[in-house]
Amino acid sequence: MKRITFGLVLLAFLAGPAVRVHAEDTENPYVKTRATQKKESEAAEREYKRTLEATRGALPAPAKNDPWANMRDNGGTNASKSK
Repeated sequence: MKRITFGLVLLAFLAGPAVRVHAEDTENPYVKTRATQKKESEAAEREYKRTLEATRGALPAPAKNDPWANMRDNGGTNASKSK
């Protein structure tokens, strides 16, 4: 029983630094993904602003019309009103 315990303790001491070194060598994939997402987001924002500036004066002004103009009483008599 002492041999098994000693073997497990020795194995744990030897494996600990190896695992730590391996963990330090590899970078976190989430950090890479987050950095990539941030770059893509900034590029999309710049493209959006550039497109917005390019089209700012290109669209014609909307026509000013009053769809209810023929329903209003324009100073004349209105047949639907009764006194």
